[in-house]
Amino acid sequence: MRALLYKEWREHRWVLLAMLLLLALAQAGALRAAGMMGSPMVAYQKIVVLMAPLLALVLASRLVVREYMGRTQLFLETLPVSRTQVLAVKWLLGGALLLLSMAACLSATLLVARGQVVLTPHYVAMVAIRSASFVFFAYALAFAVGLTGRYRYVIWGLLFVCTVTANATGQLAIENWAPFYLVQESMVYERQTLPLPAVLVTCAIGAALVAATLVLALAAEGSLVVALSRRMRPREKSAVTIGFLALLMAFTVIETRKPKPPFELAHAVRSARGPAVAVGLAGSADGAQQLADALASDLARMQAFLGLRNPPALTALPDDALDGDAFQRAVLPNADGVVVRAAFTDSAFDSAGFRAYALASWMQWHSRERAAEEERRWLLDGTAQWLVARDLPQQQEKLALRAAFAARLLQARPDGARRALNAWLGVREELGPCLADALAWRMVGSLAQHMGEPRFQALARSVLAERPPGDARASLLAPGFATLLARHGAPDQGILTQQFTQVFGAEQARLADTLDRIAIPQVYFSAQRMAGKAFEVHYRLGPAAGEVAPFSVLYLALGPWDGEIRPESLARVDSTRAGVLPASFARGTRLFTAVERREPLLGCSVRLAARRWEVK
Repeated sequence: MRALLYKEWREHRWVLLAMLLLLALAQAGALRAAGMMGSPMVAYQKIVVLMAPLLALVLASRLVVREYMGRTQLFLETLPVSRTQVLAVKWLLGGALLLLSMAACLSATLLVARGQVVLTPHYVAMVAIRSASFVFFAYALAFAVGLTGRYRYVIWGLLFVCTVTANATGQLAIENWAPFYLVQESMVYERQTLPLPAVLVTCAIGAALVAATLVLALAAEGSLVVALSRRMRPREKSAVTIGFLALLMAFTVIETRKPKPPFELAHAVRSARGPAVAVGLAGSADGAQQLADALASDLARMQAFLGLRNPPALTALPDDALDGDAFQRAVLPNADGVVVRAAFTDSAFDSAGFRAYALASWMQWHSRERAAEEERRWLLDGTAQWLVARDLPQQQEKLALRAAFAARLLQARPDGARRALNAWLGVREELGPCLADALAWRMVGSLAQHMGEPRFQALARSVLAERPPGDARASLLAPGFATLLARHGAPDQGILTQQFTQVFGAEQARLADTLDRIAIPQVYFSAQRMAGKAFEVHYRLGPAAGEVAPFSVLYLALGPWDGEIRPESLARVDSTRAGVLPASFARGTRLFTAVERREPLLGCSVRLAARRWEVK
């Protein structure tokens, strides 16, 4: 036995020392960062969650996978030592190293925390038992999977997919499962009761994994695990790949075990007729009733136009924190339905714009967000505005003026008309919701006039009225937007771009006198270095500083994968003069900045400038 231990030490000592060095660095970093987390003991919890599974994987790879894949295990079994002894030495050696490493981290954390946290024997024992149970489970799992040889990656993938699927579709979140519940952040804050059921379940799972390890390694005199250590043949690789993809597809079509209940607002004014609409009380009940009836009428018109049956309820909530022409769609984690918010009592509340926004939000929900994809989004926004404004001549004039002004801004930039079809989300980001919705209304109106209403209605039904499956079939089987345009006789993108350009030109010529009265000041953003490595961002309007009309500066630090920017995620600064953003940024930070100003002639907030840029 001593010779086996010495052999493991000689073979793996440098990897083990590297692991210990990495653990020490992680422990030091966690202790330094834990000062902002309420307790130094949080550092130990982070180490257990992140480093214990990683070290378990490394130990299992060195002690098991490397031995069997390299055939050195077969040599060990020719020595006068039983197969059971060899397996026990490996298992106990890895488990002891892992537990001792975690014990050292716990001791270091307790040493740092002794002057900041009340440490009682009962509390320390609770933390030690919870972390040791989780470490035992993680190591037993890694060791058992390591014995499966060439199928270990497949098993890890299956475990990951099954866990994610169960977390998404099950009623109990993954952080509440027995093994993971033990190492929640609450582990270092709970002082009274040890979660004994979770500890017993975790230890039972670990014991079952140890039993599976013994069966796998000792069955058929060890020939099973030796056979698993061979490389996969091409036929096996094909079978495993096909089976894994089939399993992924099966998981995507699993319906939720408990469907979300529909959202219901207890105290609300409800529509007197038509589809169910509930409006939260804000201001007078008569105003809420009028809005509810108008929304119900819009839903009924959309239902008839798109050929929908039994549309679900729409709920509108008051939110006085928003501007009169700013609307938001609420997120419903525990309910289903469409809930939109607006400032109903604001003197500048855009009732017609809100009704169109509610229709667009409902169509997004109905299409499982497929109608909000970039190539389809202009049709979604424009159709909602078109349905609401059909019987409102004043709203049509207002939208026409906004669309002409938006076209003037857009045509001043390279490839403006072409980008309106191919990069609508970028156009919407540059123009803002008000002008972009008006531009989409004009584009949809032009398309409907060119195609004729019956053919346009058929196109809208195929794009907006279809409710795709809530899984991968929606993207794999559904036809693309270009295919649907061609199928219903719509012009291709080149002809559409030409037609839209002509329409925009005619509108600008008709409304030139009014458009010339709308001033478009220059907007400047610049990054200036502060003390150290931080930068502050300065903004100003016009060629000179001083008093200007009230405006708002919107900004957001972008992540590496940020796509469409949601309006509610933008920070905002209201000002009347040049200034500095109330935040500092590091060099290389990607920013989105925009300036909006309310334009009385247009009746909404106009986005004067918007861009993404890098601080340097």
